[in-house]
Amino acid sequence: MKYFKFLDNKNIINVYSILIFIISSYFIFLNLINESGYWYDEWCTLLTSDPNADLKTIFDRHSGNSDKPYENVPIIYYLVLRFFFNIFGYTSENGRLFSFLFLIFSSLTFYFLLQLFVEKKESLFATSIFFSTPLIIWMSNETRVDLFLVFFVLLNILVFFLTVKFDRIDLKILLLTLNVITLSIYPLTLSIIFSQILFLLVQKYLNKSKNSLIIFLTILSVILYFLFNFEYFLERTLNRDYHYAKLNLNFFLLYYFNVFFGSVFFGLIFFILFIFLIFHKIKLLVKDELLLFCSISIFLTYLMVILSSIFITPIAAPRYIIFIIPIILIFIFKCVLNLKIKNFFFLFLFCISIINISTNYDNRHIKKPYTVQALKLIKEKSYYNLLTLPKSVLFQNYISTISDIEFFKLFSNFEDIKDNNLKKFAILCLYKPRYAGDENQNDYEYCNQNYLGFEIYEVIEIPDYKIIFFNKLNE
Repeated sequence: MKYFKFLDNKNIINVYSILIFIISSYFIFLNLINESGYWYDEWCTLLTSDPNADLKTIFDRHSGNSDKPYENVPIIYYLVLRFFFNIFGYTSENGRLFSFLFLIFSSLTFYFLLQLFVEKKESLFATSIFFSTPLIIWMSNETRVDLFLVFFVLLNILVFFLTVKFDRIDLKILLLTLNVITLSIYPLTLSIIFSQILFLLVQKYLNKSKNSLIIFLTILSVILYFLFNFEYFLERTLNRDYHYAKLNLNFFLLYYFNVFFGSVFFGLIFFILFIFLIFHKIKLLVKDELLLFCSISIFLTYLMVILSSIFITPIAAPRYIIFIIPIILIFIFKCVLNLKIKNFFFLFLFCISIINISTNYDNRHIKKPYTVQALKLIKEKSYYNLLTLPKSVLFQNYISTISDIEFFKLFSNFEDIKDNNLKKFAILCLYKPRYAGDENQNDYEYCNQNYLGFEIYEVIEIPDYKIIFFNKLNE
């Protein structure tokens, strides 16, 4: 044991935290400078958050119209993102920035939540583990609701425990408001709100806690949510159309830990640790407030996935319950703190986190399109007149929001090119995108058209795109 005396150093956990933050920040920066493109879901986010469109158009797009399909996510996220675009500029890069900012906000909220129950240095270490979680990092580089959602769930839990601890009327009103807002952002957070109710009932039974008003307000928040969102709830949640997020047997193997933590290997490590701690600290689960709440939340969330997917609508997808990741990590960390050899587990978590983020920082199942790289390639060949295909509003809008598009004169149809009497132009054609999974069924004929008066000079294929360079025929 003398070889491990450094583990007893009280400041070693701060060193772990700093190193994890530095290394994770480096890989997040790599993701940002790699300038990965948007895929279909993000095109939809951009169009639904367009600050140049009036609110009626935004609501029409959110409900689904000729421009795009309907959004399962309620409109609050899109309206906030639209406000952000209106202030800082309507670019795809700013969409990513919005998600990254909510990674920072989520990490800060995670830290302050844990600080209610543990020392500052321990809370900082746990926050660094959260900050380095692969799925959290992946989603910080996507213009989707996920990190926005994670922040509000963590803020909700923080205010909930502050309300329980201080029993102030202003906190109770704030909790009621936050519950309604959180549910309105993402209805699947019902599992978190029901966890509050069940937690309070258990506390009332075991400890004779006087929390009847908080229970009432929490139940009231659910009722108010359904009253304010009744139409949305019926239209979306009860939709039984085809959905990719159907429940299958793979769900019961690792319960998405393999996706949460970047790979099957690291997911298995965290899953085994999670199960071990459940059985090892089973008596502590009822005594420790934070562990009790986390246990209830995790159980109810997975139960919700199973029951909803079988009886209501399929929701068996990791991203749909991404908000459970920080709760799982809090559970693991709080249990580890009660182990006699906790310092060894801190070292273990440090090593696992460093290796995990280093190998899985961009280990998505499907890689992002190389849109910006394609534009740079076209620019290098000095072709500044650009026709983009397909002509869908979603794709055309996305291309128009990329900052590098300012170097090009953008066209959406060939007739405009003819009218401008141009000598050469390039086509950026979406071609067999990996996210679509239809490369063997779709010939993408719009990428193989001839244009009268022009000849093909060069064709370059990169993942997700075909770039075709045209020169005008000599007359």
